[in-house]
Amino acid sequence: MKQGRRAAKGEDMDAERHSTIGEGIVTGVLGAIIVAIWYFIVDTAGAQPLHTPNVLGKIFLRGDLAPDTGRIVPQAVLGYSAIHFISFALVGVGLTLLVHLAVRNTSLRMGVWLGFLIAFGLFAGETYMLATASGERFSPWSVISGSILGVLGMAGYLWRRHPGLRRSFHEAPLGSEVPHPPHPPERPRAA
Repeated sequence: MKQGRRAAKGEDMDAERHSTIGEGIVTGVLGAIIVAIWYFIVDTAGAQPLHTPNVLGKIFLRGDLAPDTGRIVPQAVLGYSAIHFISFALVGVGLTLLVHLAVRNTSLRMGVWLGFLIAFGLFAGETYMLATASGERFSPWSVISGSILGVLGMAGYLWRRHPGLRRSFHEAPLGSEVPHPPHPPERPRAA
């Protein structure tokens, strides 16, 4: 019976067919890989490969707000990389849950957009705050660009995995699922 109901809905990969946690972890790890590659490129272009995870690892793991930036500490790089991937995986699970809810109830689609906006703010804000607090100023454009790339990577992955959500945006614009508030009747205008 359940199989026939799915077939009637079409070939969507809806939330019933896959795990929110499993898909969320994949989503988050994808975003984490994109951001890690971005910072590796930026650091290498500045002749300091692994500079960003090294500095952030020293801050997170050692509490060192004035880290020695000239020496790469493998434990700091690996420790921060673990924190980076775990935090992205948790955000990926949250975003995937929002998408699964929106697939089932289109009135929750705005929550998906807000979720991605909040994820961007979280990642960009955390990196910039730590960089500023440590006196190690990362370029604002690299922080914003890396955050945008990571969030867009996660959004693109979820967008492709959920054609039902895509279709819902084509069938009904965002906001159309809520009735418009009544307006007071027109009053005669004074001449």
